Amino acid sequence: MTDAIVLWDARAKNASLAQFIEELSYELARFSLSFRVVALSNEHAPEDNKIKPSMRALLDLLHLESPYHLITFGSKANSLGTLLSPALKCQLHTNQLPKELESDESISTIGKLTNWLGRHSSWGTTAKRDSYFYVPEHSKAAPGVLYLAEDDFASVIDLQLRAEKATSLAIPMDSFPNLEADILNSFGLLTVSSNFIDEGRFIEIANGYGIPVLLIAPNGQYYGIKEGRNGWVVRSTQQIQYLNCLRNWFHMSKDTRSMISYYCRVNQSSLSGIRHYCSMLGYPERLEQQDFHFRG
Repeated sequence: MTDAIVLWDARAKNASLAQFIEELSYELARFSLSFRVVALSNEHAPEDNKIKPSMRALLDLLHLESPYHLITFGSKANSLGTLLSPALKCQLHTNQLPKELESDESISTIGKLTNWLGRHSSWGTTAKRDSYFYVPEHSKAAPGVLYLAEDDFASVIDLQLRAEKATSLAIPMDSFPNLEADILNSFGLLTVSSNFIDEGRFIEIANGYGIPVLLIAPNGQYYGIKEGRNGWVVRSTQQIQYLNCLRNWFHMSKDTRSMISYYCRVNQSSLSGIRHYCSMLGYPERLEQQDFHFRG
């Protein structure tokens, strides 16, 4: 017997989707449940966690495992789960994926029907929409600094970064939720004022990319920043603390920046991503994970 079966569509060989499922498996393993990840495949080999995309194949698997939860990702997996829902003895969790993670290039009539019938958790690629969000691309933790062109502090930030001979880039606010790979390869820190924190949840989006935030907050509020883990907070660009934060970032080793980038992704995952989704199933963290928290 298995607590949960995770069903996804591997036929299109979508690398981003495969990465998502790998991260999901890693996070599920943190919790006290048994699970099995099964891929829809052109090859039927249940012993290797592959089944053909048919109702019979899935029903046979469910009879064998008797899970408490069937968790499906993507249009085809959701369709199979929804069509079988009247016969299921377990709880069904269907998940609608963004186009970047969707395996099927086109959704069939059955897919459209079951999409309408199903009550999906919706996954987006930014925090602006849907129940959860996941960003396939991650920052390479480079020393470059991003800032918003519309920021009230933009001119001051630009002057100071030039004075430090730092690699920097001003980007429009609207483009920030969709950072391209070349930007993530060269820029690893976002400097932003608190005026923009409530417009688009920038800290959460930045953390999803693995980018820490140097937040300029005259009121001293942290807005979800955990000092040294997913960013830093200063009251003014004139403080020595502000320059120290920038200089520390420039002179950090690549390994240290990469570790901070990882903590940023964990922070977003816990708030609105994969780890949060896994926790919503209601299982406690494994004792060794809790022990790690106590010791850490």
